[in-house]
Amino acid sequence: MTSAAITAERAAPVEQPATLPGAQRAAALLMLAYMLSFMDRQILVLMIEPLQRDLKINDSQFSLLHGTSFALFYTIVGLYVGGLIDRHHSVRILDWAVAWWSLATAVCGLARGYGQLFAARMMVGVGEAALSPGAYSLLSDYYEPRRRTRAFAIYATGMHLGSGVAFILGGRLIGYLESIPPVTMPLLGTLESWRLTFLVVGVPGLLLGLVIRWFIREPERGTMDRAVPGAEAQAAKATSHREFFAFVRANRAAYTNHNLGFGLHMMFSYAITSWLPVLLLRTYHWPVTQVGLVMGIQFLIFGPLGAFLGGKAARMLRERGDASAEMTLGAASCAMLLLGVVILTLFHGAGVVLAVAALQIFFVAFPGSLNAASLQIVAPPRFRGLSGALFMLVGNLLGLALGPLVVGMLTDYVFADKKMVGMSLLTMGVVVMPVAIALLLAGRRYFRMAPAGQAAAQVQPA
Repeated sequence: MTSAAITAERAAPVEQPATLPGAQRAAALLMLAYMLSFMDRQILVLMIEPLQRDLKINDSQFSLLHGTSFALFYTIVGLYVGGLIDRHHSVRILDWAVAWWSLATAVCGLARGYGQLFAARMMVGVGEAALSPGAYSLLSDYYEPRRRTRAFAIYATGMHLGSGVAFILGGRLIGYLESIPPVTMPLLGTLESWRLTFLVVGVPGLLLGLVIRWFIREPERGTMDRAVPGAEAQAAKATSHREFFAFVRANRAAYTNHNLGFGLHMMFSYAITSWLPVLLLRTYHWPVTQVGLVMGIQFLIFGPLGAFLGGKAARMLRERGDASAEMTLGAASCAMLLLGVVILTLFHGAGVVLAVAALQIFFVAFPGSLNAASLQIVAPPRFRGLSGALFMLVGNLLGLALGPLVVGMLTDYVFADKKMVGMSLLTMGVVVMPVAIALLLAGRRYFRMAPAGQAAAQVQPA
């Protein structure tokens, strides 16, 4: 071989692989962790009647327990954990986090009174705070930019699988435990049905934490962005919260439109998924097992379908030249959620509720991969954990902390009728969804740029 040929061979670009070895296994296990986290959250909805009976609480207090107690620590701790993920071993942080929230879920069943249960729910939030920032960072390091939407769609599917399993199995479990007398156990005392439910659903996560440690390899940070000019240097740099917030200030318009727009979508989504099952329980007097079965099947079918079609639609729009496809489709999802709740209010009947529920679950899921994938456009590799944590902070303060609570307070203090849950959802949707649509559409101009990783150098201070 001549020296010229050797030089040409060395100069030839090395083709960037689409994924690292073990990428699909990592995505599947992270999806499973997300699934368990949503089982812990959603099963509480089906326990509203025994909890309200035993703890003597109203809808607003239940909403504080269901969302706000969890979100307080989930959002605050998440920002700190996001920084740890950017600087340290992501997999080890994640396996400890999964084990922690699972143990805290079991502890919820041992709480004696509303205050103790509130505190235990906070501890669940502490553990789950590490999951999404860690997953966003790991999947970005396992998949090259064009494949990330699909990877995030796989991860987002866990939300809907977890909700479906929580409703189907949780409904049957709660129905069975409600049919038997409370169980008395040594040291633990008397355990009502909802206490036993918490103990049962906490066990699987303790095992999953070990599986994550054994089967997910920690990839080198920024590996899949090496083809992007400057990305290798960005990935190699250590990061700090001060550097990150300086970057956010310089790109505040992009972060604001993205985080608030998708955050308001999350706010209405959590309100819908929390209160639609309650609507069936109260207005149509369905037994909890039937509500769990029907809603669970819908989550299992329409949740994953929405998540994957959302990712596919974004890819198709990008191929046709819409570089802000994720923001465009996010706005469309908000419009469809508003339309669904209008139909729910204008037309009555259990069949209408179920049809609307299918539509709502689909469009709750639709942006599941879009918000994460679009976030990588403005976030360089060294800021991905913190960017994910900041989005989860905004999204979950709006979604978990306020979404279910606003509906509960409207039902308790404005309409003063437990059967007016549907009107409470409509009131919230009419106020919140137009703002979300405007933010996402206005934010498209900040995302019309090169593939992920280049935008860090291109987004100018607002």
